[in-house]
Amino acid sequence: MKKILILTLMSVVLLLTLGGTKSGQAQSEAIPDATFTLGEGIDFATRVLADPWDMSNYSDISQWLNHSPGNDLADIQVYDGVFTARALSNYSEFYPLYPGYEPGLNSGKVGARFPINSNAYACFYMAMYADWNASIAHNYYTVFWAPDRYISTWTDNNPVWGTAYGNSLIRNQWTLYRINLKTHPYILNKHWIDSQLWQAFRITPSLVAGTQFYVDWVRLTNCQPVVANLSGLPSGSYSLWIGTGSPEHQILVLSSFTPTAGSYAWDVQGLAAGSYTYYVKNSGGNVVQQGQVNIIGSPIVTFNSPSPYSGPDYANSQGNPWDMDPSDATRIDCASYGFLNGILSMDTTSRACAGPGANEADPHIFLNSVDHGNFSSYRYLSFSSSTTGYPWSVPDLGMIVRLFWSLDRPGADCWYGSRAVALDNGWQTYTVDLYDPLNGIPEEKTPDDCPLVSWHDQASVGPVVDFRLDPNENITGSVMHQEFDWLRITKVEQVTRGKPVKVRVVLNKPPSEVTLQFYYTTTLSEPTQTLASTYSTTILTAPKFIYLPIIFKADPNYDPFVDQLPADVTYIWNTSGVAPGEYYLCAQAGDGYNQASYCSQAPVQIIP
Repeated sequence: MKKILILTLMSVVLLLTLGGTKSGQAQSEAIPDATFTLGEGIDFATRVLADPWDMSNYSDISQWLNHSPGNDLADIQVYDGVFTARALSNYSEFYPLYPGYEPGLNSGKVGARFPINSNAYACFYMAMYADWNASIAHNYYTVFWAPDRYISTWTDNNPVWGTAYGNSLIRNQWTLYRINLKTHPYILNKHWIDSQLWQAFRITPSLVAGTQFYVDWVRLTNCQPVVANLSGLPSGSYSLWIGTGSPEHQILVLSSFTPTAGSYAWDVQGLAAGSYTYYVKNSGGNVVQQGQVNIIGSPIVTFNSPSPYSGPDYANSQGNPWDMDPSDATRIDCASYGFLNGILSMDTTSRACAGPGANEADPHIFLNSVDHGNFSSYRYLSFSSSTTGYPWSVPDLGMIVRLFWSLDRPGADCWYGSRAVALDNGWQTYTVDLYDPLNGIPEEKTPDDCPLVSWHDQASVGPVVDFRLDPNENITGSVMHQEFDWLRITKVEQVTRGKPVKVRVVLNKPPSEVTLQFYYTTTLSEPTQTLASTYSTTILTAPKFIYLPIIFKADPNYDPFVDQLPADVTYIWNTSGVAPGEYYLCAQAGDGYNQASYCSQAPVQIIP
């Protein structure tokens, strides 16, 4: 259940409690005053991002807010499951799916990594309340999409993008708006079916400046109905509402429908997961039938191992993991900092060490690396950090992280700098695949005559001799506060065939409510490619046991970080009979109402 604080421009007008819904391939027959319990339908953000756009996290809308001149939002807040703001122009907007920071790395839940397949997902739903100047009779919302992350090229002269002009907004009324993007008649430029993959998905909630709006959820489904069959209705025309909370708040779902022989097939795929009271009202606004509808959200599986940060770590292999104690840095420049309880805290001003007249910070963290060598086998950069000091993510104002590395070559060492990792507000875990063709090519090098080589090919220049992390390039004009918990540069996990692989997953539901079946696959588009076998241990029994003294020897591969990764379920994969190669682990999860598949974001390499 989600509590919503509804504000006008002048005062608090209501306190509401909203629920959410997710829909599944299920159907129930109903009688008057019935109770329906249904699984959720196939929703893009839930199934692909493993993070529904239910406004429970600021990250659902935080990327690239207020970066287009004149298209700003004011009074931005995400609180208790609702995103609220005031539109300052007639094209103020936000991104449920941001394509990726144009000059930066492909990292996080961005469209460059997780594009929308237009063949699979086409039905858009948004639960929204909007209030604007009553003298303006008509107002609309729009939905925008684009095929890449190059925002600077999205112009009228290069119309690679498409826009759907949505239904007319209803003023001062919570409403569930919907568009089938494949069949909608009001499309500008590229139609939804013109492209297989869309990397950007953006919403303009109002075309009237000054509109105060509240968004409870956004869904993009596969258009397969999830039906609750209303029955026992007298002949006539009705409206359909859902309500929740105390005091109850009602959302208009259908402004008009006509039952056939007293029945109506109500498609609930557009609701977010939760419990609702439904109301069927006649033309006079009187309730002729009411009941309960419970939408059960899909189980979501997150892999902590294997993952981009669970493989063999460079710093740990040298006996000093970068877990943020004072020994992890040989020097920190241009910031106020301190270490406490495994956290590096830093404050950076816009002018720190930037030189006379400059307004850009230039802090450096020189990482302690005991040994050096060929780093091309280390594929993933991952770190956990928090950034505050600005109300939203501003990578273009220096809210970024870069990794620098120095390669030893005859004559002079070569310094290389990665593209930027765009930071979000609050605590986040960031992972970067340095084998990605874009991610692996450095954005800068010094001196100029150094060869431009990818991360994967760096051994052709020379061994790594130094590491540096630049935590920001602050030009916000205010102090940027950052905290770092850990940083890892890891290889893909490698296991000899026949040895067990420990798989750790986290669930969004109690494990007792979810059944899991594990698979391994060579391609993420086929999550159930091959059924995984479970590794079982043999228990030895004997009439007598002899206890002998043991001399312990440190295991060079032991990594306490991995053993401490959270896990609701631990599964041991038996690799006997698995052909050598790289495989992703996948889990098919069911809860009796929904069935969904999720895969690890890093593979495991099986060797002979």
